[in-house]
Amino acid sequence: MNKNYKIDILILLPILLMMLFSISAVFSASSSFSMEKFSDPNALFRNHAFKVLGGLVLIFVFTKIDYKVIQKYSKLIIWIAVVMLAFVFIFSSGPVKGASRWIQVGPLSFQPSDFAKYALIIYLSALLARKKDYIQLLFKGYLPVLFYILLVTALVAMQPNFSVSLIIFTTSILMLLLTEAKVKHVFFTLLGLLPVGILFVLSKGYILERLSSHSEYTSGGNSNYQLQQAIIGFGNGGFFGIGPGHSNQREFFLPEAYGDFIFSIIGEEYGFIGTIIIVALFGLLLYRGYKTARTVEDDFGKYLAFGITTLLTFYAIINMSVATGVIPTTGVPMPFVSYGGTALFLNAMAAGILLNISSHRKREAKLTVLRTA
Repeated sequence: MNKNYKIDILILLPILLMMLFSISAVFSASSSFSMEKFSDPNALFRNHAFKVLGGLVLIFVFTKIDYKVIQKYSKLIIWIAVVMLAFVFIFSSGPVKGASRWIQVGPLSFQPSDFAKYALIIYLSALLARKKDYIQLLFKGYLPVLFYILLVTALVAMQPNFSVSLIIFTTSILMLLLTEAKVKHVFFTLLGLLPVGILFVLSKGYILERLSSHSEYTSGGNSNYQLQQAIIGFGNGGFFGIGPGHSNQREFFLPEAYGDFIFSIIGEEYGFIGTIIIVALFGLLLYRGYKTARTVEDDFGKYLAFGITTLLTFYAIINMSVATGVIPTTGVPMPFVSYGGTALFLNAMAAGILLNISSHRKREAKLTVLRTA
């Protein structure tokens, strides 16, 4: 790493704070469930703590790897992801909550979609950097890029995992809009895919059920039990919270308390203040990540920094929006905070890459104050 460049501490700090805080948050949110399932209140806590430790190691390892090396292997990375997504139906450990998203290898299991979303961001960044001078050309520039976006998005959606596929697609389109791609090409792409998206939603009963449940809840009904319990958690917390480790909702009232709905437990134990701090940390990550994208020296780094920052922020926004009832329930964890394995490690790797990119930013001009006698 060039000694003339420095890692952006304002990217590193919020990530470290959230990962370390997650140990306490997951311990509190999972203790009752762990006792019931494993006869040990610390089972999930220990597992998560070890994963956080592994994630911290991965951050600093990838901080030291020049991100331009990743560019050389971007095509291999995307095709590994595509093969994994295609084979998930063959090697999947079986449906989990109605979907086949996991591959089991011995005692280890992982979600290929977690790897695929970053693989696509990496390859898109390399592709957009290579085609930047003719991305406005439909056949030579735009369509080859769109092919990979649609391929990965479709494979993830077929698992089915509609919410993640939508996040991947939206992030990819935003990356496209950073280039000289013609807006009309993007517009007609979205227009052409709209009927496909509507048909997909109509064909999936679980999506319609979630939309219907959310609509009824927002109209004053009580059909969405999980959301109802999440809102109760926020209400219990008030402004300052009821204190760490004192959550009532974790006592089997709120399903997925340590995963998709951990934001509600944070709101209950740490109150409005606690949730605002989490929002502020992601806001700082967003600001500094985009600043890195704006000031990095090369196009690949620019697109990759933007893609990683956008993806992490989208996940956080959707997780918070689900927990607060703004959008229908969907299984999207909060990066760096929710209990997890594959996602935690891959988010840590992505954070390390973002930090490495930040170390290659153009040096900012320093203001010099001249004092006169």
